[in-house]
Amino acid sequence: MQRILSSQLEYPGDGLYYLDGEPFSGVSYTLRDGWEKSETEIRQGLQWGTTKEWYEPGRPMREATFFKGVLHGRAREWHKNGQLAEDGEYEYGITLWEKSWDESGTLLDDFRLSEDDEDFQVLQEYRALYRKDSSA
Repeated sequence: MQRILSSQLEYPGDGLYYLDGEPFSGVSYTLRDGWEKSETEIRQGLQWGTTKEWYEPGRPMREATFFKGVLHGRAREWHKNGQLAEDGEYEYGITLWEKSWDESGTLLDDFRLSEDDEDFQVLQEYRALYRKDSSA
């Protein structure tokens, strides 16, 4: 898989990452003082796979999984002190559940998608659409 510096990619605002005028597939990364600051998997110009960012080596800042450019799977962020700040799970960009904590670990918010939420119906439509696409 091709790995390139993020600064080599073009992002013209259409939602896609390009290299030499073509949608990029591979891994883009940034460096800070010689160490890897971030890493993003990209497929067909879209964030697709895992994205990771670090405060410094061994100290995670955020980690998330994407599918076709939207959050899909687990996403977590940490405070600088190492305490978990946010943790959640997403499907086709819709939040299934999400919790957030302050720097001392006190729970601030605890959200779960309910069947009454308007996003639940949208999620059902996405699920049906992708099931149909995968069976074709």
